[in-house]
Amino acid sequence: MPLRSTIIGAASGVVLLAGVVGFAVGLPEETEDQAADASSTPAAELIPESLLGGALVRYPEIDPQMQSVSDEVEQFGGDKLADVFDTDVAVGIYATPDLQVQVAVTVYNGESGLFLQKGPPVPPNLAASQQTISDIVRQGDSVCIAQWEAQAFEQEGPPFQTQCQRVVDGRTVNVYATPGLTIEQTAELVDDVVSQAGLD
Repeated sequence: MPLRSTIIGAASGVVLLAGVVGFAVGLPEETEDQAADASSTPAAELIPESLLGGALVRYPEIDPQMQSVSDEVEQFGGDKLADVFDTDVAVGIYATPDLQVQVAVTVYNGESGLFLQKGPPVPPNLAASQQTISDIVRQGDSVCIAQWEAQAFEQEGPPFQTQCQRVVDGRTVNVYATPGLTIEQTAELVDDVVSQAGLD
């Protein structure tokens, strides 16, 4: 079901604020051709103020006291990734007003390649003894990785974390969502960022 009409989640505080840096599927080093093709607009200017018509907003919109912390986290994430991968990177963090759902958006120059944080995928039946199960799929124009607790996967419940990314005109848009968003809903967020940034 689209996120625009239903947002699923479990209360989890502001955990994302402490762990926003480790979510990229695979930031690339930008080639000369990609640098020439990419828009001259700084990545920071492509980060929306809200997602899906205000369903998710930046943390200071929820509580002005979060301004300094969210600014620090976004700045640190963008600077760290830009330094490591030598390309223009910007990070934005969002939540629903009740903090039930948290999302990190990363926009950067270059086209991401394959980067497997947990190794190549294995058949779910062979991963049944593990506490978590991962899957990688294509959803629309995005490539997505999701992780479930084994029991939730067996019961066809939502993953506890999902990330989707899409490459458009030499830029990559990555959305990391937790908890409880489906792959379809996370891919919908990617499409919304792409649309608002004028990349499609």
